[in-house]
Amino acid sequence: MENAAPQAGAAGEKRPAGLFARVLRRVFPRRAGLVAGSAMAAAVLTVAQAQEQVPAHWIAYAQVTGNALQIRLSEGAGELITRLHERLRERQQGRAVPLPVVVRIWISSEGWVVRSDFDSLGDVQTDADLRAILSAHPLPEPPPPDMRQPMVLRLTLQPNPEFDREPKLTL
Repeated sequence: MENAAPQAGAAGEKRPAGLFARVLRRVFPRRAGLVAGSAMAAAVLTVAQAQEQVPAHWIAYAQVTGNALQIRLSEGAGELITRLHERLRERQQGRAVPLPVVVRIWISSEGWVVRSDFDSLGDVQTDADLRAILSAHPLPEPPPPDMRQPMVLRLTLQPNPEFDREPKLTL
C-alpha cells in the first residue's frame, strides 16, 4: 500500500502522495487543487470535486473519446483485432469481471492518438497490438485546444463473444 504522506511539490507546495493523487495531478495539473494543509493532514479531492473543477467540455470530450476507443477495440476485423481478442480471452479466463486498463493517451490537434502508455497486458505483442489499434484511425474529433494532456482513460478490455475470427464477405 502506498504512503499517503504529503510530498513537496513545485515551489515548495505540499501535495498528497498515492496513486489517486498522482493520477489527478497528471490529468488535471494545477486544476485539481490537491494541496495539503500540513504534514499531518492531506486534502485529497473526491472524483466529484475534481470533476467540478474540470471544464465540462474536457469531460465531454473524454467521454466521446472513451466511447470511440471502446468501439474500436470491440469491433472490426484483421490480424491486430483477432490477436488482441484471443489474448483477452486467455487473460479473462477464470475471472468474472473484466480487468480495466488505465491508458494515458496524447492526441494531436488533428485527432490522432500519437502516443499511448499503459501497464503491460502480459506480453510485448499484445501491448504493441493495443497501441496500433488505438492509433490506427483519427478520433471522431480533435481535442479542445485548451485541454491538458495526456488524457487518462479507464478502458474495459474484454473479449467480444460475438467477434467473428473469420468475417464473412457480404455482396
